[in-house]
Amino acid sequence: MKKILVTMMTLALTIAAQAQRDTIGVSQFTAIYRYECKTMDAEGKSVTDSMLIAVQVSNGVTKSFPYEEYDRQKKGRFRIVDGYQAAHMHMGTFFMNYPEGRITAQEMLYPYRYQTDETLDKQKWVLTDAQDSIFGYACQSAKAKYHGLTWNAYYTEDIPSSIGPWKLGGLPGIITKATDARGIHTFTLCGLLKEEQPIVFAEYVTWIVPDGRGKFVSQRVDYQKLKASKFRAYKKKVLGNSRYLTNPTYYAPDPMETFGYVETSYNSAGDNVRSVAGVVIVSNPHQYQPLEQ
Repeated sequence: MKKILVTMMTLALTIAAQAQRDTIGVSQFTAIYRYECKTMDAEGKSVTDSMLIAVQVSNGVTKSFPYEEYDRQKKGRFRIVDGYQAAHMHMGTFFMNYPEGRITAQEMLYPYRYQTDETLDKQKWVLTDAQDSIFGYACQSAKAKYHGLTWNAYYTEDIPSSIGPWKLGGLPGIITKATDARGIHTFTLCGLLKEEQPIVFAEYVTWIVPDGRGKFVSQRVDYQKLKASKFRAYKKKVLGNSRYLTNPTYYAPDPMETFGYVETSYNSAGDNVRSVAGVVIVSNPHQYQPLEQ
């Protein structure tokens, strides 16, 4: 019976997710970055994970989030499998200067959704002499420390915007490439779209879940709210544990025993992707490489 519920749940996913969304700005343009992370798999082999990030830019608020989520908002579609790589690489959604002077982040770590808040601390960049051509633009270089990592970045004044990927920014032009000093994390600009799109913020999501009697009911799913520093410490403790590589849900309750269901969907390669209320259960984890210490 439970397997039947899981199959039915998969069919319902296209209409399952709704959110209490507020429009907090309108983008002037969207920058697309490729994020690459050098890490290791469970067998100790070196691998490079990769995903795309969209950065919506307005006069006040900047939103950096997985490209699949950006694409979903534009096309009005939803597929759990589209969110797997973001969960695999532990990349969330970051609202810069929302509310004013703050960073609001929304991230998922099975089995919950988390929302954190922290001060918008701008990086203190030191300009350096290196130059390069990136994405067709002449670029200058700069260096800064941020939350335990040293970043080497390139930027171009041809696009006079101080934005960048993730939480990086504050240079005299848009960041075209940023790499941490260890060479583990790299963000590279790979697209620019001049467009006006709503920048939306969701306080919670509404999910369609099985009620145990063969029917589906609507359920509000709230974000667990924590201080950013506390959530960073929690992620490092959970994901940095050696057990995570062989048993990625070692720290959490069994989904079937706790929630009574597991959503199952498949990507184009036929790989099985499991989730609970849209929170992906990572199935083939790689060694956690935190962006912040």
